[in-house]
Amino acid sequence: MYKVNISGQHVSVSDEVVKYVEEAIANLERFSDQITSVNVNFTTEKHDTHKIIAEAQIHIPGADIFATSTADRHITSAIDGLISKLENQMRKHKSKHLNKSHSGNKVISETPEEREKQDEFNELVDRGVVTD
Repeated sequence: MYKVNISGQHVSVSDEVVKYVEEAIANLERFSDQITSVNVNFTTEKHDTHKIIAEAQIHIPGADIFATSTADRHITSAIDGLISKLENQMRKHKSKHLNKSHSGNKVISETPEEREKQDEFNELVDRGVVTD
């Protein structure tokens, strides 16, 4: 079992939202049964209080998966976009892990999309939004 932390900065997170997030994250278990922790944070755009930003970090032994999504006014839209991005990254991680275990000494290089995601994550760590 894994620990789920859900928080909001300048956004009130209701029990319905918490339940919605927990159910959505439970669906991610089909990609990996090794999830140890999930951190979800909701914020608003600095000068636009109607834009919701949803960020999540999933820890799996050997990897941290991070995604962010924005939506106007509707927190569920931000959550749906976030879960979709997490599913894609977890699917990619699972296939890379399977390829690595079957490839022997084969070197797998980082794709430009992965590099961009890592740069985005590093920037959020530098800003203090996400702890490393």
